Amino acid sequence: MIGAVVITIIVVAALAAYYIGSPTPSAPQSTIQETTSAQRAVVVINQKGSDTLLVLAQRWAEEYMKTHPNAQIAVSGGGSGTGIAALINGQIDIADASRQISQKELDEAKSKGINPVEWKVALDGISAIVHPSNSIGELTIEQLGLIYRGNLTNWKQLGGPDMQIITYGRQSNSGTYVYWKEHVLGNKDYRADMQSLNGNADIVDAVSKDRGGIGYVGIAYAESRKSDVKILAVKKDANSAAVLPSQSTILDGSYPISRYLYLYTNGAPAGEVKQYIKWIIGPQGQALVSQVEYIPIPAFVAEEQLQILG
Repeated sequence: MIGAVVITIIVVAALAAYYIGSPTPSAPQSTIQETTSAQRAVVVINQKGSDTLLVLAQRWAEEYMKTHPNAQIAVSGGGSGTGIAALINGQIDIADASRQISQKELDEAKSKGINPVEWKVALDGISAIVHPSNSIGELTIEQLGLIYRGNLTNWKQLGGPDMQIITYGRQSNSGTYVYWKEHVLGNKDYRADMQSLNGNADIVDAVSKDRGGIGYVGIAYAESRKSDVKILAVKKDANSAAVLPSQSTILDGSYPISRYLYLYTNGAPAGEVKQYIKWIIGPQGQALVSQVEYIPIPAFVAEEQLQILG
């Protein structure tokens, strides 16, 4: 019996020695790759704000993530004011804005330890649109202001059909709302019966169905729906030529209702956010600006900002 026990112990020891000395079976290659991929740092970038910039911001994010798999960029709209407020409250990394940040917003940011830094990323023209059946083809900035302040209420007052003018515009948290008020209404109040809608797409939809309607939207939205609405030519004054919004007329300054579009960060960006904004301002990002019917920033503006980013 003792001999049998000894033999058993020897066999067990030998087997143990064999397995200990043998190389451990390697894990499947796919498992190793998945583990390595999982160990890479994933950077989440939250971007929010201007509805005018929304389509372009989404394209930027989609294209950037294709070549930067560790970046996850979440883009949402809500208006320039909403985006800037979210930046001030530390909720996002990048605010999209179709207007410059106000002094009131800067003061609030400073009180919360936030330092908004501005980046110009595109140019945009604001298009005035009417129903395709409307015989009116051009208006002066003054006439647009009179319409939106409520001084002109029937299209026959402008040589058009005997039809009530129905105005559509953006909500007050929109950068386009603010810009239109400043540059078209002369900082006077909008008419009380203007129908305020959430975004450019909503305004285009409303005007396309309303024979008496007029609205204002970013050039990209108007261009994408020009079969559904008529884009008006705009005159600086009664003695000026009427000009349609386009890339060339915005760049040469002949179209009178145009502006820069912006991104705001808290201080100078670092890490993946910095690389993302450099990509947006650089050739790849600006190529997408043209594809989405906006206007790329001038080369000297891009160069100045890239030097600041380092």
